[in-house]
Amino acid sequence: MKNGAYKLKEAASLGAGLDFKAGQDFEVVNDVVYMGGYPLPPHMQPMFYNWLAKNPKLFLSDTRKY
Repeated sequence: MKNGAYKLKEAASLGAGLDFKAGQDFEVVNDVVYMGGYPLPPHMQPMFYNWLAKNPKLFLSDTRKY
């Protein structure tokens, strides 16, 4: 998965009660997943990273270059 910012195209579920609305933002920096500007807890990193990497069609790239 490339470093960048991503937004969900539509509502999605990661399972176990982890439901996200369309437009939810995620960011990947050096293989660390962030939500709302904060890194996810270490024990949740692999689950979210794999979900993002295996489901690229769920996301729009929202990476901005200044």
